Amino acid sequence: MSYRLLSEVERKAHKRYHCIWCWQIIGKGEKYIDTRSIADGELQINRFHPECHAAMEDEAAEEGGEIEWIPGQERPAKEQA
Repeated sequence: MSYRLLSEVERKAHKRYHCIWCWQIIGKGEKYIDTRSIADGELQINRFHPECHAAMEDEAAEEGGEIEWIPGQERPAKEQA
């Protein structure tokens, strides 16, 4: 599998999206992480709650890099500022 991250940006939602990790709603006005990548020659656009993105990165680090998952993972609790 070839993978290349093109961009990773925090954005504010202008409409509702689904988080690719937990599949729960990212509400309008909520902050989210937008990633753009190419995997096996296909452009991927993924949106994550910030805490879901952190959980995905933690799991990838534990697995030595790339991971595959099925949307619907447990959404971690938000960190308190």
